[in-house]
Amino acid sequence: MNKTVVSVSFALLLSTVHIVICQDSEWGTNDYIEYQVGTTGTKIILTSSHGGHLRPESIPERDHGCFIADVCVYSHFCSPKDELNCRAVVIPDAHTLELTGTIADAMQNITGQRPHVILNHLHRGKLDANREIEQAAFGVPEAETAWREFHEFIERAQATVGTGLLVDIHGHGHPEPWLEIGYLFSGLDLDLNDIDPARSSIYHLSTQVNVPFDDLLRGAESLGGRCEAAGYIAVPAPDYPGPDGGNYFTGGYITRRHGSRDQGTIDAIQIESPRFLRDMWEDYGSDLAVIILNFYQRWYT
Repeated sequence: MNKTVVSVSFALLLSTVHIVICQDSEWGTNDYIEYQVGTTGTKIILTSSHGGHLRPESIPERDHGCFIADVCVYSHFCSPKDELNCRAVVIPDAHTLELTGTIADAMQNITGQRPHVILNHLHRGKLDANREIEQAAFGVPEAETAWREFHEFIERAQATVGTGLLVDIHGHGHPEPWLEIGYLFSGLDLDLNDIDPARSSIYHLSTQVNVPFDDLLRGAESLGGRCEAAGYIAVPAPDYPGPDGGNYFTGGYITRRHGSRDQGTIDAIQIESPRFLRDMWEDYGSDLAVIILNFYQRWYT
């Protein structure tokens, strides 16, 4: 894929000085959840929930839930299992932990500030931290503790940041080669131009800038627009304002809970990357760092 260089106004990007990457990590119970505390003054939070590798035998493998009285019940002891209505995804988002770390390192090299980073090191078959606790942990206390610690670390970072941007890093397995940038709008919403800012995970940002919301969502200076300028295909963005009926993830539990749709002054955006880009996470992650920083500098400073 041919890429053009994104122009940024960060003078440090042009410097040949290499900053020594250092981080202050706090760990949850059993070292399942890691919180890399950001540099004082940073306003960016990165999260990764589906790239973990740990598979302790003390936590049973998640399976599908049961559809009982028109409600999904997620338990290892319910029966019969219903994959159609109550599916539990256990396939990890490969290389998203590495990708998230690369983004954080590159941001620190560029700006001198390291973002807050929250990582789930449990395999998705043990915990899905991007779901409600019932579906995430299947009632297993050890997994529930990790789930709570993951979201508590995010809330601690949010309290420190005050006003800023959370970027949730994921990977998709769709045939489309694009980045799926989630703001809580469905693909159909984007295709039909049904984009009320109050329903988005960047609602707070929309109240702070005097531009049409469409510019924030898929204009040239949107996150998708920045991706296009760097040579990537993204949805939503100027060239692809919607998926046009194609596959697209809208944003998940992290984006809903920790974004600004319902409350707060921290916006959240989910980035779903195709596998071939995640496989070259070092180069791609460095590009994403510049893209996110450009977006942040344009709208948050």
